[in-house]
Amino acid sequence: MQLFLLAVLTAALSFAADITGKWTGELNTQNGPMPLTMNLKADGETLTGTVGTQMGEMQIKEGKIKGDDLTWVTMFERDGNTMKINNKAKVTGKEMKVTISVEGRDVTMEYTAKKAD
Repeated sequence: MQLFLLAVLTAALSFAADITGKWTGELNTQNGPMPLTMNLKADGETLTGTVGTQMGEMQIKEGKIKGDDLTWVTMFERDGNTMKINNKAKVTGKEMKVTISVEGRDVTMEYTAKKAD
């Protein structure tokens, strides 16, 4: 039983390490495709880092890791307005499917990010 638990813990820790690093994707918006880069760091069940687009870089807040599911919040500020963006992702190997929603608005978008080698 202890060997099984050790194997599960080792697998979980090695999986978390796979999240850490640079990820790239492209979000299709009404104004066309917007490339983005995520620099992620996993520390146990905590996710930190940044998300960058041509409009600037945003800090990841409230980042959580539960197995292969990630959640985090980014705040986008423009012209004195702030939008809270909720992010949910499912990681499979070196790919993650991300769904974003803008708080207070009926806006939901999806994109796929790939881990850069």
